[in-house]
Formats: sequence, C-alpha cells, structure tokens
Amino acid sequence: MQHGRVYGLGAQAQAYEGMTSSTASSFTSSSYDSLQAQQISALQAELEQVRKSQADWKAQLHAQFQMQM
Repeated sequence: MQHGRVYGLGAQAQAYEGMTSSTASSFTSSSYDSLQAQQISALQAELEQVRKSQADWKAQLHAQFQMQM
C-alpha cells in the first residue's frame, strides 16, 4: 500500500515519498509534527524572501520613476 507524498518548499525541501505500510506505521505523529514544523519554517523563510524581493523591486521602480521626472 502506497501513501501520499509530503513536500516542503525551497532550499529546505523535505520529501517523504512512497512509504510502504510498514514504514508508515513507524512514522509517528511526532515525526509528522516535526515535518510540519520544518515545512512551516521553510514556507516562512520563502515568504520573507518574497517580501524582500518585492520591497527591492518597489524601491527600484520608485528610483526609476524619480529619475524620469
């Protein structure tokens, strides 16, 4: 029996693919909680990078606009 896949995002990606029923039984709720915490951390880090990129882009756009005036 195959179980679904769980992925994190970004450089800290975590993947658990194709676990059999025997390995799934040893995949305890604390391991699942730990995986979720890692995924949340990875998503928060990516969100911060996106926010910084948006701020940089906005500053560059503002500077270009000021140079044209």
